[in-house]
Amino acid sequence: TEGRTAADTLDEAGQPFYYSTRGALQEISCKNLVRITGDMDAEGIISFCRRQKIRLIIDAAHPFARQLHENVFLASKELGIKVVRFERIYPKPAAGIIWCDDFEDAVARMKQDGIEKLLALTGTQTIGKLRDFWKEHDCIFRVLDRQESIDTAVQAGFPVGKLIFYRPGEDESLLFRQLAPQAIITKESGISGGFTEKTEAALKNGIRIYAVRRPPLPAGFIPVNGKH
Repeated sequence: TEGRTAADTLDEAGQPFYYSTRGALQEISCKNLVRITGDMDAEGIISFCRRQKIRLIIDAAHPFARQLHENVFLASKELGIKVVRFERIYPKPAAGIIWCDDFEDAVARMKQDGIEKLLALTGTQTIGKLRDFWKEHDCIFRVLDRQESIDTAVQAGFPVGKLIFYRPGEDESLLFRQLAPQAIITKESGISGGFTEKTEAALKNGIRIYAVRRPPLPAGFIPVNGKH
């Protein structure tokens, strides 16, 4: 969401810019956009920026893309290039949410609280991070309807039959009643990540909520939360 908004905004300037994503699944079209795909570590970013004479970096990645944020920080420090961070808007959370520092903390708390049936709304990339829980307890993961999601689950050893696919616009409250989990686990993903809808639906149905706090951003990024 943030990446697409950033690209649309940059396109209005009429100057060429590069749009970098790890995979090629996202469809995006802008007149002045040059699309590149694939992972880049800090050295890769430094090399690319020098080769293309990059003057500004915009970090519009997911809040939980901790390694990417760190790579961007290291590259910007080496190159002396400023970084604009397109940050999500984080509403004031409702009372009653159990906040966890990371996924390891969440697993420990859920086990301590006796959770036996969990609905995970944290995405395929967290299947491995929650392994210590789903190996011993009933756990359903809601994921994007992509072959990539299934492949990731299979590689992690997670049963494909325990996957359900996200449907845009689906009634969260109805889904929760149908699945009847004791608890959900989600990430502090902001308004664009549907955090409010998930937590409000869980609270409405008396379902316990475990939320993993977003990791802190590196110092020195210039934060914005809109087109500005």
